[in-house]
Amino acid sequence: MNPIPVILDTDPGVDDALALMLALRSPELDVLGICTVSGNVPVAVGTCNALKVLGLLKRLNVPVYQGADKPLKRDPVYATAVHGEDGLGGAVLPNPEIKATDGAVDFLIETISARPHEITLIAVGPLTNLALAEQHMPGILKKTKRIIVMGGAISEPGNVTPTAEFNFFADPHAAQIVVRSGAVLILVPLDVTHRVGLTEPVIDNRILPLGTPEAKFVVEATQKLLALGEKSGRHRVVFLHDPMAVAMAIDAAMFQTVILPIDVETEGVLTLGQVVVDRRACVLGGKHKGYSTGCAMGVNKDVLLHLFLSRILNLTDG
Repeated sequence: MNPIPVILDTDPGVDDALALMLALRSPELDVLGICTVSGNVPVAVGTCNALKVLGLLKRLNVPVYQGADKPLKRDPVYATAVHGEDGLGGAVLPNPEIKATDGAVDFLIETISARPHEITLIAVGPLTNLALAEQHMPGILKKTKRIIVMGGAISEPGNVTPTAEFNFFADPHAAQIVVRSGAVLILVPLDVTHRVGLTEPVIDNRILPLGTPEAKFVVEATQKLLALGEKSGRHRVVFLHDPMAVAMAIDAAMFQTVILPIDVETEGVLTLGQVVVDRRACVLGGKHKGYSTGCAMGVNKDVLLHLFLSRILNLTDG
């Protein structure tokens, strides 16, 4: 079976780096390129991080394209309090031996146009690049095979406001454009990403002893997130938000997905970036508000964690 051609759009970010590692270590996926966007960190920092991860994995053949340095309309917001100023939680990787190319939006348009209905687009940051591509060439997103988006919250509370997940809050206008694009869209929201994580015992007892460069990176990169979880009153766990979007591309069968009519709030003072679901049982006129979207609401967490650990660390026992 031929590997699935994919493009990753990302804002690295600790869990973005883990998602890149999973994608690049999975034979089911053919990573055609990586696009970067402003989000967890300024875009130039995230681009450098993507290049560093390619160096770690010795995958310098994968091209990186730098994208939008700010959201469509709102001021930039970053998550450096979560990921650190460097975006990698203080983990040290060698400076990249390769450079990125500007023009992520052009790369998206050209690649999708050249291979209509073949490309799976995995977006794990704010959706600015995707929205710009749609604005520049209306209908381009419908020419993908599917778009898998880590973002939003359906029933789960938000992680940056009471109602909004970070990626959608960082550029709600872009998220709305993508949701309304007519593309085959699968959302991987907080409802499912909060079900799987790297716990401190897994990190200390299964990853740390490996001593490989990849294991060392994962241990170093996750320490700040573990401490943040404890400080905020949660367990010391690093949720695998972005790797789960990659896992959806690898094997959707491990997820339970439902179709829901959704839209994204772009005006609310208290609800900016919220995913709004029309849950009404009975609607006058028979049509719910929103756009039919596949939403992952459940996952086989043991299968997913095994996939993640075995792929990025060659850790298969236990």
